Amino acid sequence: MQNKNSLIIFAILIATIYFTLQVITIGSRDIPVTYWAPKEEGCIIEISIAKEFIKDFFAYFGYGDGKIDVQFLKDNSIILQQSVQAAFYQGKIVPVNNIVDKIIIVTHGNNIEIKEIAARKDYKNFLNLSKAVINILKGSKYIGNPNNIVDEQSKMRTILNYRYSSYFDEIYHARTAYELLKGLPPYDLVHPPLGKWLISIGMAIWGVNPFGWRFVNLIFGSIVLVLILILLTKLYKPSFWCGIAITILLASDFLHNSLSRTANIDTFSLFFVILCSIFGMSYINNIRHMREKLDRTDMVYFLTFSAGGLAFACKWNALYPIIPVLTISFGYKLYNIIKNNNKSWILKTVKQGVLSILAFTIPYYLTYLPIIIKYPYYNLPWAIITDFIMLQKHIWKYHSTLVATHPFSSEWYQWLLSTKPLWAYYDNSLPTNLRSTIAYLGNPVMWGLGLLAMVYLLVVAAKNPKNNLSLFIVIASYVSSIVPWIFISRIKFIYHYYLALPWLYIAVVMVIDNLNLKQSLKKKVAIILSVLGLIMLVIFYPAVSGLTVSAKYIELLRIMKSWIF
Repeated sequence: MQNKNSLIIFAILIATIYFTLQVITIGSRDIPVTYWAPKEEGCIIEISIAKEFIKDFFAYFGYGDGKIDVQFLKDNSIILQQSVQAAFYQGKIVPVNNIVDKIIIVTHGNNIEIKEIAARKDYKNFLNLSKAVINILKGSKYIGNPNNIVDEQSKMRTILNYRYSSYFDEIYHARTAYELLKGLPPYDLVHPPLGKWLISIGMAIWGVNPFGWRFVNLIFGSIVLVLILILLTKLYKPSFWCGIAITILLASDFLHNSLSRTANIDTFSLFFVILCSIFGMSYINNIRHMREKLDRTDMVYFLTFSAGGLAFACKWNALYPIIPVLTISFGYKLYNIIKNNNKSWILKTVKQGVLSILAFTIPYYLTYLPIIIKYPYYNLPWAIITDFIMLQKHIWKYHSTLVATHPFSSEWYQWLLSTKPLWAYYDNSLPTNLRSTIAYLGNPVMWGLGLLAMVYLLVVAAKNPKNNLSLFIVIASYVSSIVPWIFISRIKFIYHYYLALPWLYIAVVMVIDNLNLKQSLKKKVAIILSVLGLIMLVIFYPAVSGLTVSAKYIELLRIMKSWIF
């Protein structure tokens, strides 16, 4: 017990360090605030300046849909015209490379916020557009003063950097979180809403900015470092250094670092998957060893299914890795009923099955209820049932019929050694000798060791199946995280492998403890792997975090030809 408590204290310390180091760079709160928002199609705004050479033009958008056509003029002649699609709190750049004395913006869509525009002469010097003369040439319906788009020029110098702009799926998830926070109709309903509700908490605390919409993800990503250790102690009694190693291995994982720094719903899925597994293993251990009273054991059993429902409420694919622990938990519940020679065991089994489904479904359903009540499609009160069913059909139809391509999509076998990362972000406003990029990729060394560890555990478990239930659960949870994706035809990405990672690293430390070595040697192996993981994270950190470094350095990190970032 003392060893376990010491391990948890160390895990909390590691998680705190992880959070502290990450929180200072996940995003900024200092972004443009004021805006001009046309409320009719085809509004035209004119920005007149003294003749100046403009290298690049920038626009930063807020909430809403639509696009703008930007015209650059010299002596009333159009020398360049470019359409720019708006995205949720995202900066866009238009290369100009011409002398300009007038900029005309034509808006398309009646729900678009232009927070700020800027122009630069070169990489270091920006024009002061706050002195420009701004006129509305067409349109009378709008919100905000037109001069709002040039009143925060100092905030535009690095506006394309990830710290100030949304990127990748944040334009969906952070936007929907914003809408839930503001009571607006949610945009993204192709996934359940719990993850977006959680993201909205950060916005409620810190405001609508990159720091606000990434904050809660980082909290959950940090807590997971403690939860994975707790899960490990439920599976078996680890040695001290293997317990430390499991926390460090996940903390140093490339993909975990990237995802816990961005507004996505996979981090929350991982949290609840591990939480569900902790409750499930607690229940299984209690039944096997009769450690707790039956009423308390029942509570842990139902918490297993409720946590599973919350994982499912983040993303449907969170169901895959918890199928083994849910199935085995129910199996032990059934075994316990039959073992007590209960004559009505069939009726009790049906009852427990129904209660298990309710424990799983009710938390899932409740995440939808505020949306259904606020924006019912059918009439209330029946909408609380019919709308819920309709929204589930919508998710199923979207994913089962999705036909799409993406240059960085990948197949399940490419995840195993991270042979095809996902290039999520790139700052194209930097000089060619600098690079700020974010790739969702894995550490092929650690992931490769994890695969070998899985094979080793399978051999060990097969030799003595009666006494290796924990090994089978680890293997089954890992396999069930991947196998469904083999048969899914829709577009897939490397982050779909994220929920398999806890089992991969658990397998690594279980193998270390299982090896027929002296304890001192096991300690050295655990320390070496932990240090190796940390060293590789430091080396690859710029590629997974967006840290601005030399472009040549990023090129050195492309250790595989298929790595593009």
